[in-house]
Amino acid sequence: MTLMSAIPREMDPSSGATQLAVGRAKALVEALLGGAAEVRLVPGAASHTAASAAGATADALTYPLLPLGAQSPGEGGLAMHIVPEAPGPWTDALRVAIREVAFGLAAELAAQREIAALREDAEALREHAMRDVLTALPNRALFLDRLAHAVERARRHHSFRFAVLLIDLDRFKGVNDSLGVQAGDEVLVATARRLRTCIRDEDSIARLSGDEYAVLLESLSDDSDAGRVAERMLRELAIPVPTAEGLVFPSASVGIALSSSGLDATPDAHARMLQRAGVAMSRAKTAGRGRYEMFDRAMQARAVARLRMETDLRGAVERQEFELYYQPLVSLSSGRIMELEALLRWRHPTRGLVAPLDFIPLAEETGLITRIGAWVLTEACRQMREWQQRYPRPVPLALSVNLSVKQFAQREFVRHVSEIVQASGLDPHCLKLEITESVAIDDPERTRGMLEELRALGVRMYLDDFGTGYSSLGHLHQLSLDAIKIDRSFVMHMQEPMHLQLVHTVRDLARNIGVTVIAEGVETAAQLDVLRRIGCESAQGYLFSRPVPVAEVAELLERDPRW
Repeated sequence: MTLMSAIPREMDPSSGATQLAVGRAKALVEALLGGAAEVRLVPGAASHTAASAAGATADALTYPLLPLGAQSPGEGGLAMHIVPEAPGPWTDALRVAIREVAFGLAAELAAQREIAALREDAEALREHAMRDVLTALPNRALFLDRLAHAVERARRHHSFRFAVLLIDLDRFKGVNDSLGVQAGDEVLVATARRLRTCIRDEDSIARLSGDEYAVLLESLSDDSDAGRVAERMLRELAIPVPTAEGLVFPSASVGIALSSSGLDATPDAHARMLQRAGVAMSRAKTAGRGRYEMFDRAMQARAVARLRMETDLRGAVERQEFELYYQPLVSLSSGRIMELEALLRWRHPTRGLVAPLDFIPLAEETGLITRIGAWVLTEACRQMREWQQRYPRPVPLALSVNLSVKQFAQREFVRHVSEIVQASGLDPHCLKLEITESVAIDDPERTRGMLEELRALGVRMYLDDFGTGYSSLGHLHQLSLDAIKIDRSFVMHMQEPMHLQLVHTVRDLARNIGVTVIAEGVETAAQLDVLRRIGCESAQGYLFSRPVPVAEVAELLERDPRW
């Protein structure tokens, strides 16, 4: 055993702190001896107390130093070895005095060891705080620190290029929900392992949160390098992941931000780079998932505009800036208005009337559509009951209202509909709720159950925009529907034999299963004539009326026109 292997590294004689402690002990020993002496640390000897452990010869004296945490010096540690320049007798008084010096040195070295241990613990905690427990990857804090260094380097050296890639697994929540958290964790660990294989040692990878990862590519020779790495990642991540619950087929969306696109002259430029990658990643998801997108300034402008729109939309819900327009549905047997479809509009305080396509998808995405949809249903039922009382008919005027996917997915939706209808005084048979094909196929069993519950209330159900989704004609009989609305894209092109035949086929099938057909987008008298010959029950479109506000609906009902 060598001296260095026998001595704990916290008490390494070569360390500065240890040398200072030994130097102080040396000065005290020389004062006691009245002359120069060599004082050094050596491996500790086996004995029980420093007082009885002093080993003396004519030329030297050795005192074991009890190490921190040891029950006796024999467990290891150090001894203070003294060699006087002028040897003399080791009197009892001198031994006792030197023993006190040894005790003091032992206490100081023990304190050093404790401080060193605390520093190691603190470093270990810091390292732990900077790492993701599941994947052992750096976390967001450590990644941002490394990204900040890359930003500073790029500012000093204009030729230095880097890229930030933000990777988010597509539909990962479905893995946890269907296969369990354990399977989800296996996918996350496999993702981390695969991403590591796609980058160089000098690059950095981190797990930011959940199923979101970030990669820092440094010293790029060309901006296209980042795209090639992203393509490699997408290929690797598309390989099925074996889990205890079976194979999982993942995909990911990647957003890329390049330093060459410009660095903000702000202290948080590194955070903004990550934000840009996030904007690009969101764009990749919107564009279809399983792909990557490069950030550009136009994308940032769109993201800012979208955020502003979302903020305004949330305010619109609180300030009740919405209003309803109505478009009539006409009976093709009588030519009279038989029904009104409620259509949402947003009257923005500065932008005026906002088109539905500009805000309804955002309302769907943010979840605001459930609150907005509840208001639409409540207000439309109230308004229709008022019109029914003002313009009584043998067959009361009916109301149709569009439902969103998220509305229809609410647990208590049927109860909410029942409460709204009862509060308005509207006969449930006068309410027609419209669902899209995507709602119908999202969860077929649940959809059938919901449709049956709603029809049990007396509410009638329509399938809207038929032909634009994935519904099969053969599956329509499995749904409790009252009518099918043929999408305007087919009605507008009925002069083409294929589209005309499709309308014929839908009409014949609907008649066989007891469902009526409503044609959307009727704009010409010729289209109206064809639909009457085919046998469609009703139609709506600009030929009859555009969607109009409440005041103009009252005028229409007063005139009671015929077509």
